[in-house]
Amino acid sequence: MPESDQSLLTQELLDNLYGAVTRPESRSAFMREVARALHAAAASVIVYDPNFREGEVWMDSGYTEKMRQAVRSWTQHSPWLPAIEKERPLGCYSGALQDVMPMSELRKSEFYRRALHPNDIEWAAAAIVFGPNGTMPGLLVVRPASEPAFGDAEKELLRQLLPHLGRAFDLYRELASIYSMSDARRCALDLLAMPGLMLDRNGDAISLNYRAELLVGQGDRLRIENNRLKAALVSEQGALDACVKRACDFGDGRTTESGTSAVVLHSEHGAPLYVSMVPYRSRWGLIPDVPAALVFLTTPEDNAPGEHRLWRALFGLTPAECRVAEMMKQAMDVAEISTAINIKPDTVRYYQKCVYRKTGVRGQRELVRLLSRLPSEKAILARRDGPGSEL
Repeated sequence: MPESDQSLLTQELLDNLYGAVTRPESRSAFMREVARALHAAAASVIVYDPNFREGEVWMDSGYTEKMRQAVRSWTQHSPWLPAIEKERPLGCYSGALQDVMPMSELRKSEFYRRALHPNDIEWAAAAIVFGPNGTMPGLLVVRPASEPAFGDAEKELLRQLLPHLGRAFDLYRELASIYSMSDARRCALDLLAMPGLMLDRNGDAISLNYRAELLVGQGDRLRIENNRLKAALVSEQGALDACVKRACDFGDGRTTESGTSAVVLHSEHGAPLYVSMVPYRSRWGLIPDVPAALVFLTTPEDNAPGEHRLWRALFGLTPAECRVAEMMKQAMDVAEISTAINIKPDTVRYYQKCVYRKTGVRGQRELVRLLSRLPSEKAILARRDGPGSEL
């Protein structure tokens, strides 16, 4: 059929289409609008995978449970699908079932007897977009025998919908990929043996592991307000903001100045909290909520002498080397360590080299990663003395 110069698409139909991608609650409205615009008894978005010869209803309007269950039978026995697959080089297909097979012949087929007739379906039309990995997502509309076949106007509307369907499916895949990255990011944080969170380029918290949620939830030293890190003591907010900016600017590539930093936060009652920030560089610059900095939270209880005993047993570190390693774990640099324990910077560098050699790492970032993954002595004792353990 020649292309029409007149658009049959309505703004409401397109709004509902793109809304269905980003807002699941809008999908039923889109399907109802499709059925109304095409004068269909029922409409659905079906994803067919030719590798397994199976189809799945993603969303629908007017379908019965019996119809949803029959989709697999449709895709396994349909004489329509082989004709549609021949259009793969074009990237898309639109048309009606009767364009492929005369109804007199279709009514004699197993497909009609097993799939269409039991569900009171006589007429069908579709718009299909060929997706990655051979998949065929598309829009399907159907009518019963009591209604006329889909005519030229409905088929033209389906043809005009095709490019929008393609963009909508592409957008859905991109969003699904981003959500998967976000889930994986949270999973990775939860594997850390210490409280941790991620900040985006603006310094907003975008993901916390459960340990960080518990600690920040107390709010006595650090809390989160409107996604921003807030010190419990107003006098310490400036130092915290400076650390956040330094790490996020470097992680986002806005500066070449080292962004690794640390700050100690206090409360009116209780132990201090060590906040260490490490810049994070990502190649996904055009995707929102990309991490620009990793934040690690530790308390004196986490840095108990028992942990140093573990380091001495595993790596042969001396007590002085343990002190320096502990401060390096808090992302402190040579000057900060020198001031904190009142030794010369050259002596700090000597201890650092000893720590690197004994632990087998090549720098401070690898050391932080290594020490953060080690269990605490408390955890080891709990595991050893737990139920079912042997003494």
